[in-house]
Amino acid sequence: MVGMAGMFVVTIWLAMEIQPFYDRDELRAFGAEGATKAGFVLLELVFIFIFTALIIYLARKNLQQFIRWGVLGVLWIAMMYTLFPLVAMVLVPDAPPFTEDVLDTSEAYIISVEEGGSSFFYMDDPLSDNGTLRYGANSGEIEYWSHVVEPEFEGNPQKTVQLTQTAGGVIICEGTQWILLDAEDGSVLDDHGINCDLGLRYEYTDSMDETCDGVDDEPQDWRIYGDKLEPIGYYNDHDGDPTECADWIRNFPEPFDGTKILFVKEIGTEHFLIVSEQWAGMVEYPTEFTGQALHQADVITTWNLSLSGGEKFTGATFGAAPGLNITGQDSLILGTSAGHITGWEISDDGTVQEGISMDLAESVRGLLLADCCSGGSNDLWVIEGDNLRVFMGGSLVEMPRSLEIGGTDSQIPMTLHNVENNETVLDDGILMMEQDGSWSSMRYTVYQADYSLTTVIALVLSIALLILLIVQPEWYVINTVGILVGAGTITMLGVSFVPWIIILFMVLAAAYDAWAVYKSKHMLELADTMVNLELPVMLVAPQRPTRGRVKIERSDESHGLERAMPPKRNFDETMLMGLGDVIFPGLLCISAMSWLPDVEGPMGWSAPVLVAIGTMIGSLVGYCVLMTYVARGKPQAGLPLLNGGAILGYFISAAIFIGSSAFVFDVSLF
Repeated sequence: MVGMAGMFVVTIWLAMEIQPFYDRDELRAFGAEGATKAGFVLLELVFIFIFTALIIYLARKNLQQFIRWGVLGVLWIAMMYTLFPLVAMVLVPDAPPFTEDVLDTSEAYIISVEEGGSSFFYMDDPLSDNGTLRYGANSGEIEYWSHVVEPEFEGNPQKTVQLTQTAGGVIICEGTQWILLDAEDGSVLDDHGINCDLGLRYEYTDSMDETCDGVDDEPQDWRIYGDKLEPIGYYNDHDGDPTECADWIRNFPEPFDGTKILFVKEIGTEHFLIVSEQWAGMVEYPTEFTGQALHQADVITTWNLSLSGGEKFTGATFGAAPGLNITGQDSLILGTSAGHITGWEISDDGTVQEGISMDLAESVRGLLLADCCSGGSNDLWVIEGDNLRVFMGGSLVEMPRSLEIGGTDSQIPMTLHNVENNETVLDDGILMMEQDGSWSSMRYTVYQADYSLTTVIALVLSIALLILLIVQPEWYVINTVGILVGAGTITMLGVSFVPWIIILFMVLAAAYDAWAVYKSKHMLELADTMVNLELPVMLVAPQRPTRGRVKIERSDESHGLERAMPPKRNFDETMLMGLGDVIFPGLLCISAMSWLPDVEGPMGWSAPVLVAIGTMIGSLVGYCVLMTYVARGKPQAGLPLLNGGAILGYFISAAIFIGSSAFVFDVSLF
């Protein structure tokens, strides 16, 4: 019994070891979107029914050789799924670590980073009499244009220049004036001598009845000043009536602070997306006067999010969602001082839907959506506390390379661009970071592992094990193949579905298992067939090492853990466990590792890994209960107790190490 429990644990542990290799969207059975579709797992269950019926039918027709070679082929594929990453762990070296170089740049502050991460705006020497706004790329090596910011009066806080890109150009507010620059060369196109924390421009459209002062076919300019969205009258550039257009003013909610804006972007033609330290929202441009008393009307939003207490937004990035190329679904990714990361899918009509969610242990100091490794799709770069972390693709698998940043608790903007590397097929990457006006860079080689030798060795090992299984099916050969097959099957299915779908799969499979053992009893016939064909679809635990082929003895109605005897008499009794009894609890362990929020748990362990371990412990408790019945001569179907223990272990450990977010998945039928 102890030996069987040991093989149970080893199989699931091996699956946990190779899980990172397969935790990628392109390797999931039904892709990333299929992970929450219950219909696909029901389809898997239907295939199990068909497979069982086909095996029993062929056995009754004395076509055992068709069963034997067909099952061996399937087992060979499953074994390859395990052997390939295991061989790669030995032969393929780890990617070289990131290293940081301090650049000879100071008093230059990044204001805004464009989608993709390469181009960006920064203020150079803002504390001088005339700071310079520069628009460049490639870590500052390329400069498209520059504009000297000349305040209209003293006291200009130039370091806090805010910038907005619109269809008409680039708007800057530096505390004394609203200025529209040409996006191509930085020349001044328009200006208003009016204080502003942030400037906006709403181009005239058919849906806009009129501008605030009745000038048709002209854009309506706006300023955010404090907690208010105020129109700038067409005739009120410098010396017009200051009360003109006052009945168009809108108020932002109380958490909003116009002096602490992290991000702003026009969305479509009628909305703008804005994030301040404690409030984010999708705001509709006003198209008519309020009809209310002065300062009584609020901004209209299609979506908004507020933070309370001391929590603040400390990072924001916009672009194609992780795993998508630059033409994919745009997302706003927000990070907070409490370590929360949330993604929001943004549509041009102003609708917002919740996307990714992650919980980290430390404050988020920087975020960037950019292609890390020339993969053609965006990845998520995160500076958490003192560490740079990179989460790859839609599955957000963390790259096994990190960098300690250090410094103060200030926010750290990042830009990223590719550089040519003649020694590799893919380009290298250069990440540039700005912290309190000082710049540093990190050049890294896009690591391209060579798996050719890995493939050859994995093929040779798998074929050798199959041959050994055929010519000498000793108990230790059957167990070796069974553990490898079980680990591969657990991993490939476990990474493909979120925990709720796996739990549904386990409940239905347990119900079917009980029916197949206690009512129809066809599971016993299936077990006879597999054992007599010496197929490794089970784990074998002899009381002491024996030689000879294992043959099942059907003297009772046991299942899951069968009694078996070698063909020769006077050999010790052998215990069998079907691989399904290991695979189903293992699925929930791997699903927890793949889909639960990436939160750090006790002792620096990953919380999803701790939940996976808790799930395995729960299944072992179910195993002990099952063994108690077997030892008392009361054989039971295996899955109800094993799956039940695993599910209970998941609920308890997930509640302890992660919390309510471990139970929230957007599950649907198809």
